[in-house]
Amino acid sequence: MVTGLEVKSLSVLSGRGEPLLDRVSFNLAQGERIGLIGASGSGKSLTAGALCGLLRPPLSARAMALRFYGNDMQALTPRAWRALRGTTIFQIFQSPGTALNPARKVGAQLVEAAVTARGCPVRDVADALKRVALDPEVARKFPYQISGGMKQRVLIAMALLLRPRLLIADEPTTGLDVLTEHEVLETLATMLDATGAALLFISHDLRAVRRVATRTLVMEAGQIVEDTAISALSTSRHSGARALANAVETLEGRC
Repeated sequence: MVTGLEVKSLSVLSGRGEPLLDRVSFNLAQGERIGLIGASGSGKSLTAGALCGLLRPPLSARAMALRFYGNDMQALTPRAWRALRGTTIFQIFQSPGTALNPARKVGAQLVEAAVTARGCPVRDVADALKRVALDPEVARKFPYQISGGMKQRVLIAMALLLRPRLLIADEPTTGLDVLTEHEVLETLATMLDATGAALLFISHDLRAVRRVATRTLVMEAGQIVEDTAISALSTSRHSGARALANAVETLEGRC
């Protein structure tokens, strides 16, 4: 199995040198779909920021190894990072509106993505919208005119156009109602099937992670404390991982 992303002893330090992430290590194979779960404040989004080159001073990152398909990510210049982000590595944020230009119509932003991917803008945008179950009329609207769930699906449509090798989804279903969450996760699976991209799905909601991944990393206080199949979480040697699994089972038993 080809290793797509290799993370070895990744740490993120505050301006005072305090470790916010502490020697995080994991591998993500080509086309693999894994979840990164943990309580709020455990370091999940910070991990995503480090993997996308989005950390800004006073934060700093260091690692024994940080490679993407064999390429050293720590050696990338800011210009190289900009070329990598959004095309080879694509991130979907918890607040999708922050990733869309509020002054440009959705269609124009999707066309730009299609041109970047050297596709046929009109045909490809229409197909992408259809694949994520959005009405073609969405292309004529500004981001503020559509719902949060629709914005998430627009970003997934953008990923379909760009065909990244790695998709990082950071809490993409937070704040969505159950039906909209289902739609977003369904369209996410559609995109992954169509592109073959690997997935790092970041969430505090194990139930959502179960929908898209079979393996999970459990984060606690800036460290990875478990790396196992989701089905094995309830028997983990780590009490925090077991607590997450048991909490979900309790909630599902009440529903």
